[in-house]
Amino acid sequence: MKGLELETEYGWYLDFVPALTLASSNAMSLFGLNRRLRGAIAGHLAAFEMTSSIPNSFYARGFRRLGFGEDVTYYFDEHVEADAVHEQIAARDLAGGLVESDPALLADVLFGAAAVLTLDAMMGQDQLSAWQDGRSALRDADPAAAAPAGALAGAALAAGVAP
Repeated sequence: MKGLELETEYGWYLDFVPALTLASSNAMSLFGLNRRLRGAIAGHLAAFEMTSSIPNSFYARGFRRLGFGEDVTYYFDEHVEADAVHEQIAARDLAGGLVESDPALLADVLFGAAAVLTLDAMMGQDQLSAWQDGRSALRDADPAAAAPAGALAGAALAAGVAP
C-alpha cells in the first residue's frame, strides 16, 4: 500500500469498496465462525488457495509493467510460490483429510468451494465491466471527497490504461 502511495490505516477504504468485494471474506468468516459449517470453510479455503497463484503472478507482472518495483511486487511474487505449496496442502490435507475423516461433509466442502469461486467470478465480472465502461469499480463513499488516487492511478494514466 505504501509503495502505491495509498492509505495504510486499517479499514480506510472500506466505504469505497462495493459489497460484492467483501462477500468472499464475509462468507469465509461465516463459515469459519460456525463449527457446523467446517466443511464449507475447508472447501472455501482449498478453492481459494488452489486458484490464487495465477492471479498473483498477473498482479506482479502488471505492477512491473506500470514501473513499480519490488516494494510493491514482493507480496505477489511471494504468493505465487507459496500458494503453489498451499494448494496441495489445502486440497489434500485440509479438504481431503476432512472428507476422509467425515465423508458426510463432502457436500459442504463442495459448497464452500463453489461459493468462493462463484463470488470471485461475480466480483471479477463487476470489475471487468467497470473497466470496459471506463469507470471505477469503487463506490463513491463521500461525494464531496474522492479517495486519493495514489501512484497506481498515476502510473496507469501514464501508461494509457483506462481508470
